Amino acid sequence: MNDKQAKLIEEYIALIPERFRKLFSELAEYAVSLGYNPIRNKTQDLTIDFKKNKYKATIMKFGLKEPKHDGFGCGERDNPDLRLRFFAIEDYSEIFQNGIKLVIEAFDGKYTGCYGCGRCEGELEGYTYIYPDGRKVFRCGRELIAIVDYDETVMEEIKNLMNEQDDFYRDKFVKA
Repeated sequence: MNDKQAKLIEEYIALIPERFRKLFSELAEYAVSLGYNPIRNKTQDLTIDFKKNKYKATIMKFGLKEPKHDGFGCGERDNPDLRLRFFAIEDYSEIFQNGIKLVIEAFDGKYTGCYGCGRCEGELEGYTYIYPDGRKVFRCGRELIAIVDYDETVMEEIKNLMNEQDDFYRDKFVKA
């Protein structure tokens, strides 16, 4: 990580509640170790994308205010926004399944299915949420999924999800 990137992460970490600093600091370090660069977005609030230019893909995003969910308004709690891309894995714990459900239901199912952008080669790249009644809803993998009610207990799973997603990109984009 260069000095500019390190200062960006330090600035962000200083703005979030103390109880989240270790988690977000470790996630930032891990994303950088995979080759993803922290890039400040041009938004009113400080948000950071972790992007790998080789793949033209963002694997994780940090924000200061979590999105609306479960009756909470945007930023109502002081939890930072954590978004991930992890469609390369089909099996993950409930907290990540809930993130997919949240994004599907936040827009009453309007932004589901394939957008027809042509970026998928072969099989569609995305998430499938299966409701208790067996109904399956697909969400495009180009979207980052907001994770809510997270804590340090999911750190290793998040790292595994990022690692598997990075492996997927490497296999897809890097020619041998």
